[in-house]
Amino acid sequence: MKVVWSDRALRSLAAIHERVSATSEEATAHRLVDRILRRGDQLATFPFSGRLVERYKRPGIRELIESPYRIVYRVTGQQVQVIDVFHSAQLPPWER
Repeated sequence: MKVVWSDRALRSLAAIHERVSATSEEATAHRLVDRILRRGDQLATFPFSGRLVERYKRPGIRELIESPYRIVYRVTGQQVQVIDVFHSAQLPPWER
């Protein structure tokens, strides 16, 4: 199965990198974003490993936790579409 990161998810990763590198070493920010990307890419092998999230009120939306971040995605056909990544203390962007 192929994992596709949306533009929104990639922008979120860039923002995460920027926030972390503002208060930590650049290498720390790189490691965090790399950890999130690797975790998301594991969905190619285990696409249904994340839990279904009924609260999002969108059928088939799942999330995978790479603490403290949520990787929100859906499985369609032979593809995993990563919709967004955000800190678990935040509401999803579509609920703000």
